[in-house]
Amino acid sequence: MDSKNFRYLLIFIGIVSLSFAAIFIRMSNSEPLAIATFRMGISSIILLPFFLIKKDKNISKKDIKIFIFSGLFLALHFYTWITSLRFTSIMSSTVLVTTNPIFVSIFSYFLFKKKIKKRTFLAIILSIIGIVLMSYGFSFSTNLKGNLLALFGALFASLYIISDYYLRKKYDLIDIVFPVYLVSFLILLSLSLSLNIKLYPLPLKEYFLFFLIALIPQVIGHSIINYSLKFFSPIFISLAILGEPLGATIFGIIFFKEIPKVLEIIGGLFIITGIVVSDKD
Repeated sequence: MDSKNFRYLLIFIGIVSLSFAAIFIRMSNSEPLAIATFRMGISSIILLPFFLIKKDKNISKKDIKIFIFSGLFLALHFYTWITSLRFTSIMSSTVLVTTNPIFVSIFSYFLFKKKIKKRTFLAIILSIIGIVLMSYGFSFSTNLKGNLLALFGALFASLYIISDYYLRKKYDLIDIVFPVYLVSFLILLSLSLSLNIKLYPLPLKEYFLFFLIALIPQVIGHSIINYSLKFFSPIFISLAILGEPLGATIFGIIFFKEIPKVLEIIGGLFIITGIVVSDKD
């Protein structure tokens, strides 16, 4: 397998890993902020040995602010998105949180003066059509609070992707993900403690779910996405992440018997088409 195909395989593995997040979160009975806190805390612990054994950790002082903002955006992303799953369906939540190509393209234009190519614009339009179809297929208007929270999750995810895109040009993967995850954890932990969110004691099942959420969607899924930013544009990565609702829908059928409607299937095909035609440079 050549390097190009290997990178696409990694993207696929990353998307499948991300698709498990909504399933594990829905299985948990803990507060959304507690889930987000443990997700980032356990992820940081898992990555700590890899960060420590790396010899070169030359982080520029002028980039420290970028690391902090990246961690803040990631914390806000998880807080808003995980909370949305308490108020809306898995389908609506995962579909709306992956609308970040809209925000990424706008932010990229203003921050990096990156022009939107015609095929990328077409890909975004196709993806938006797919998102609308899938949303209406699952009664979009019935859970407004959850849907709005998921949209805010998409906005914060876009800012996180853009900040990481900047960092990936200068640093190795582990030099980015560990500090960013740690900052995110500290922010979420501070919020949990200030709001008196119960973190201990909890049933053993909850801690096991926290571990799965940290290992599969976070350490494996998000780390692969971060790694891929070195080779693909942030707009393409955002479009690729649109595969997450498809995976979450399949797992939703298996674990929760949530059968997709015809509009959801058609919308999924639009999204896949958008990924295929998007700009990958």
